[in-house]
Order: sequence, then structure tokens, then C-alpha cells
Amino acid sequence: MKGYILLLFLVFFSCEKQEKTENSKITEKPLSTQKPDKAKPDFLETTDWFQYYQEKNPAFSPEKFTLRDTAPITYGETSVKILNEKGFNQIYAPFFIFNESKDQYLDIDSYHWILGPDGYASFEADQQIVLVNVKKKEAKQIAFYGPSFRIEDAVWKGDSVAVLLGNSYEKVPFKVEFNFPKNQVKSYQYSDTLKFEKPFADIRLEKKGIKIN
Repeated sequence: MKGYILLLFLVFFSCEKQEKTENSKITEKPLSTQKPDKAKPDFLETTDWFQYYQEKNPAFSPEKFTLRDTAPITYGETSVKILNEKGFNQIYAPFFIFNESKDQYLDIDSYHWILGPDGYASFEADQQIVLVNVKKKEAKQIAFYGPSFRIEDAVWKGDSVAVLLGNSYEKVPFKVEFNFPKNQVKSYQYSDTLKFEKPFADIRLEKKGIKIN
């Protein structure tokens, strides 16, 4: 009888030891060598406009833009010529800002400046921002600015959201986001002024051979 009890004890002890060993093998996981994913940069940080000003203003940050207004999009008529339309001036084509599908583009230049015989741009005081639907061959005004404000560039977030990037006479940058499916426009203003000698708008034109006085 004593031998039988001793045998049961040895079997129980052996099983318990084996279970602990297996559990320790399961819980002992190798340390992960995979590096954590870096946070994706704000889309604004990837634009030439932002990078140009940040180079001269290291504290320039997407987080410092404050929402000022949300409103429905107001469309208006425009007289600017559409790409490949009769009378269209090809000088503006390299400056059009297309969405991902290439079926829409923004024109921030045609109304704002003309090119003289000497290769220098001559500017209007006002600036009209035009949305063009390539398939429908339709052009509509989506924004209009006086001389105190200037849209310097624009980017698309996918196919249906466009963001205008601008600066004011007082060197206060701003951005305006158009969500066309929602018929909504949001206006953001930066919380500080920037320091720069030449605005990005001039840099953008000069890169494509347009001379600026």
C-alpha cells in the first residue's frame, strides 16, 4: 500500500514538473527586435510650400493652424479658359494642380497673372481660384481673394478634397480645405507670422521659368 501511494506521488510530482516546464517554455518569448512604426507626418509637412517656410522658420508647425470658419462651398462663374479649349494659353498648363484620378484640377494662376514678351509675369491685384472638371469640361470659381491674401500653392488629398495654401500681406500663412462631396469648406489660420524675403508663390513660378520682378 505504501509503495502504491509512493508511486502515485512520484507520478503526480513528475506531471506537475512537466507542466511547469511546458508553461515556462510557452511564456518565454524572444524579445521583439521590430522597431515601432514612426508616426506618419501630417500631409502638410510633405508639401514644398510647408518645407520652404519651415527651412526659414524652424518652429513652423501644422499643429499651429487654428480652424477659423466652416461654411458651404460657394461656386461662381469664371471666364478662364479650360485646358485644350480654344483660346487656352499653354503657358498655364504646367501649373495646374490635378487630383489623383486626373479628372479634376485647380487653376490658381490663369486669372492672377499674364506673361509679357520679356518673360516676366504681370500680376492682377485679385486672384480667382478655379475648379475644373476635365470630363464635363466645366470650370467654376470656388474662391476669390483681394490683394491682402494670396494662394501660393494647392494640394489634393485623394480625389475629392483640395487644400489651398496661402499667405497674407502680414506674412500670416493660412490654409483652406474644400471637401467637395460634403460641399464644405474649412478655413485655418496660423498662430504667428513668418520670416522670409521671397514668398513661395514666386519660387513656384520661377522653378518653371517664369521671371518675377
